[in-house]
Amino acid sequence: MKKKMAIVLSAILACSMGMTAMAAPSPSIQKEPVAQVVVSPSVGTNNTVTTQAVSVSSDKSAVLPGTTFKTASGQVVDPSAVAMVIAPASAEQAQASAASLAAALASSKMQVVNFTGRSGLSLTDANGNLNVVNNMVIGLQTASGEAVAQNGSVSAAFALSDILGAAALGEGETLQALYQRADGTWVAVPVVIKNGAVAVALPAFGGAVNVTFVVAKGAHMEDVPATTSPRT
Repeated sequence: MKKKMAIVLSAILACSMGMTAMAAPSPSIQKEPVAQVVVSPSVGTNNTVTTQAVSVSSDKSAVLPGTTFKTASGQVVDPSAVAMVIAPASAEQAQASAASLAAALASSKMQVVNFTGRSGLSLTDANGNLNVVNNMVIGLQTASGEAVAQNGSVSAAFALSDILGAAALGEGETLQALYQRADGTWVAVPVVIKNGAVAVALPAFGGAVNVTFVVAKGAHMEDVPATTSPRT
């Protein structure tokens, strides 16, 4: 079973990494009103994603070829020595992220960048809500605990049930993942759902990032044709 899951996750990760490689920043996220902001009560209190650290190249994660890793001092780190650390966000972090994302959607400057390669991206669910179902902090570090920045793309995979918790995707709904940069800009990143697993690809970032998962209108990535956007 573990070997089968590893094969499935590898296939998903390969797909999500390819999407990141081809995706170009696009302002095409739909400008739509938010009926209400809903944050799952399990986020920060009974989160189904537990704190974990795995090799950045494992059956739960992957590295896009050409991606480089450096410490804050500028020392280059081999991917084999880098761990991906995943921890559930606190309830306060989740609420703050949801409020910030809602504000970005309401902003005339639309501070959300689309790196998914999809056009007409929606960030609200079938009821028009900004529906946050999970929130986690993802970072990279060495065995000694030193933070690592990456320039390229890394992916992480989870069981779909761990992301959704008690929630469920309705007809015409999917998951979308985003994280916020230090300058306040939100970045929508590729998500692939297949065979009960979900993979998210993260473009270059320094330090840990707070990844927010929302239920959004749309189809699972496995049902969407691959993008042909220019490589960034």
